[in-house]
Amino acid sequence: MKKIILLTSIVCITNAANAYTEYYVSAKADLGDATIYVDGDTKMGDFLAEVSGPGYKYDASGFLWGISPAVGLDWSPNSMYVAQNPYAWFHLRLEGEFGYNNYREDGKLRYDYRVTDKIDTKFDHFFMMANGYADFRIHKIIPYVGLGIGYGFGREEITVENDIHGESSDSASDNGFLYGLYAGVGYKFSDITTFDFGYRRIYAPAEDDGMYVFSGVRLGARFRI
Repeated sequence: MKKIILLTSIVCITNAANAYTEYYVSAKADLGDATIYVDGDTKMGDFLAEVSGPGYKYDASGFLWGISPAVGLDWSPNSMYVAQNPYAWFHLRLEGEFGYNNYREDGKLRYDYRVTDKIDTKFDHFFMMANGYADFRIHKIIPYVGLGIGYGFGREEITVENDIHGESSDSASDNGFLYGLYAGVGYKFSDITTFDFGYRRIYAPAEDDGMYVFSGVRLGARFRI
């Protein structure tokens, strides 16, 4: 029994000593949509229709784009295995990310199929995230999942225009913690470059039980340094 424990300890110590770490920089572009909750589960469009009166309906379409550079480290538990197979099946990545999201939504508040208000919503969002990823490498194909937590700085501006009252606008700022969920797949193009295609969903709580939810696909690349 003592020999088994000793052998296990030697293997663990050897693996830890042989742990393999790479550092990288990355950049990603995001394309998607956002949902704005003004109070609990109440979406902004439903809220506008409710406060306007019975029979009002809100129709809108929006577009989200963003960009986010990052720096990180890629850790494999055993460099001896990596030396035999540079695409070792399991890696962990830790990453610091800085990003910007821009969301714009064009909406129409209708009553009896007549356009009563044109509503333009703009949202700018700067954020910092600490992300953790688990990579499952299958030769050059690298599926992954991840979690992130961070802090964001957002500013929203809403402009309302109609034929009777003309145009009016209002704005507000909101800062706070946010968290994200990630999933995707990488392709190891070379020893230095890995291309990335994935999905991201960020939850950004706001005041009075509000919430901004950003969803989108991500395109980018990682470069070993």
